[in-house]
Amino acid sequence: MFKKCVKKVTLMLMIFTFIFSLFPFYVKAEENTSTEESTSLADYSPLYELAEKYGLLTDPYVMVTRLKQSGWLLPTSQKGVWEFASASMAGPYSKNEPLKDIKVFQKSNPDIECYVCLQTAAWTLGLADRIPVKKELAFPDVPRRHIPDSIAAFKYHSVLEPVKEKGVLCLPPESIIVHIASKPSVIRSWEGAMEWIPDVVYEMTIDNLYLELSDKNDSIKRRTGYLLQGMYPDAAEYIYNSIPKPAAKIRFGKRIPALRNDVKWMISDTALPYSPLRMEKVK
Repeated sequence: MFKKCVKKVTLMLMIFTFIFSLFPFYVKAEENTSTEESTSLADYSPLYELAEKYGLLTDPYVMVTRLKQSGWLLPTSQKGVWEFASASMAGPYSKNEPLKDIKVFQKSNPDIECYVCLQTAAWTLGLADRIPVKKELAFPDVPRRHIPDSIAAFKYHSVLEPVKEKGVLCLPPESIIVHIASKPSVIRSWEGAMEWIPDVVYEMTIDNLYLELSDKNDSIKRRTGYLLQGMYPDAAEYIYNSIPKPAAKIRFGKRIPALRNDVKWMISDTALPYSPLRMEKVK
């Protein structure tokens, strides 16, 4: 009887140790970010460490079940990863952080290289007012593993190093623009994109742009220059002078009737709602 009581007490102490072990990460997040950006995630690894430390034979699955039943751990879109329900929420309630699904995916797949991209990256960097419902992730090689329906996966290789913002790795401004130019059809709504793209261009540096374009083909360089010719004319002119004079026409967008044709860049534009020359100069 005494041994059973000791075992139960030890188990409860270990569970509370696990809960309080998450507090420093949560407090740090609260100090550095807003409420919606401070989601704490948990998996089995701390429980295995605590079980080994205290010599407890109770299966971590049992501990997780008890933590979920008591409202400390909330389910996420990824099996084996939970959201820690902080005391500030006054109950088992999620913070519904916009980037939570991306953080959950990255935590459960630490071996997969991926970065927040497109409008999601622009929002993460504070360069867009809205974040899309379906969050966007770029992969150098799209994995064969299941990707949650809440995440849109794109294949893109960035030369520049990613930047860490709001707890996730995301593409820098130059990579965002070149990614768009590499495949304009990745943009769901160009009318909306024309609102935040100028803010991304404003944050670019010409040296980083050239570096990002260093491994890209001439078609991507042409589309990048075409997109930038109104917002960043110096960069567009440099790109134009650094590639062979265009001979064959390429598309900017899907294979549908063109909205306009650019003779200089030899581009058939089927995507932009108006000519990029009408965009206000930002650099």
